[in-house]
Amino acid sequence: MIDYPRNSQQTIPESSVKIVGLGGAGSNMLDRVALDGIEGAELLSLNTDVRTLNGTVAGEKIQLGRNLTKGLGTGGDPELGEKAILEAEDEIRDSLRDRQIVFVCVGLGGGSGSGAAPVLVRLAREAGAFVVVFATMPFAFEGRRRRTQAEESLNQLAVLSNALVTFDNGRMGELVLPKQGVHEAFSAADRMISDSITAVGRLVLRPGLINVGLDELISALKTTRSRCLFGSGLGRGENRAQSALKAALNSPLLDRGSLLEDATTVLVHICGGDDMTLYEVELLMQGLTKYIPEDAHLLFGAATDQQMKDALSVTIISALPEDRLQAVPFVGEIEADKEPVAEEVTKEEEVPVIEPEPEPEPEPEPEPEPEDEALGFIEEEPKGLEDEEVEESSEGKIDDDLEEESLEEEDIDLEVDDL
Repeated sequence: MIDYPRNSQQTIPESSVKIVGLGGAGSNMLDRVALDGIEGAELLSLNTDVRTLNGTVAGEKIQLGRNLTKGLGTGGDPELGEKAILEAEDEIRDSLRDRQIVFVCVGLGGGSGSGAAPVLVRLAREAGAFVVVFATMPFAFEGRRRRTQAEESLNQLAVLSNALVTFDNGRMGELVLPKQGVHEAFSAADRMISDSITAVGRLVLRPGLINVGLDELISALKTTRSRCLFGSGLGRGENRAQSALKAALNSPLLDRGSLLEDATTVLVHICGGDDMTLYEVELLMQGLTKYIPEDAHLLFGAATDQQMKDALSVTIISALPEDRLQAVPFVGEIEADKEPVAEEVTKEEEVPVIEPEPEPEPEPEPEPEPEDEALGFIEEEPKGLEDEEVEESSEGKIDDDLEEESLEEEDIDLEVDDL
């Protein structure tokens, strides 16, 4: 066990962190964060839908578009979502004032998410906050229009925010077993995002053996128009260091560690109980260096938490450069590109069903005629044989009749002689 002097000074003061859930999907993420528990952060929910807004557990709630949507949703219209948040601009500015870090949770593709998210991020940046956006992308089967709206909003968020963490719903199946239900899949996605927010909050809020401040976090994520890479893992038991690293690298946001190959700056934070050893820290870091470039700038932090007991957690944060980002499309984009091809195949398969005329018209058939003649010849033979048999049978009957008549005549002659 390593005994380090405890530093009671926090990196940034409490209540300087605000987590904002925007729209229906954002509210679900926010509720998960509240359920998991995060210290030193205030929760704010923004929505046009009054029912969804009242159902969230956030301590602070602001209705968007009170006079515009009358408590209803935006109907998937981003322009309406943008107008709705501008209607509540003053309230939002007051809520974000004096906040150093603002986490924005949002699901892109709909009206409130795609239309209001860029405005929200702009207001938070104007308030002087460091803004980290956690955004989910729609499924491929939700349609091209919804996907396009999500991508347009995502491009704006990449420019406006300090860090952008994206999760594609098309990869949701990687988080659960094949036989698990839809509810478990969405719950796992919300839990992963909640773990991301909690891990980043732990980095900058809790005192540590080796502190990681807000400036280090900004340094790791300051690349313009980049997408944040994030992985968090928890291990328990004898091999907890290896288990924690394996779980972090298996995150869909790291693509099993392959996306770290081009990282220029990587932030790593390890947290364990009082029984965490230096050997475990060294073992974990040696395993991680296999996935990152040798010349990468590595920022390291470590902290202890009595609640961890026999557990150990690791958080990996980096940013993927724009040129590398373009070479790694979303899973949903790949599936969306395949949609037209699938439609063409189905159409080709439907052609013989709709137009079955070519099949019953086999014009080039030179051999059917001799086959028919041969069949006719074979059929005539049995007919001729039958005729011969009939003739033979009839002749036989005539002979029998003649023999019977001659016998009768002989009998008559004998009777006459007897007389």
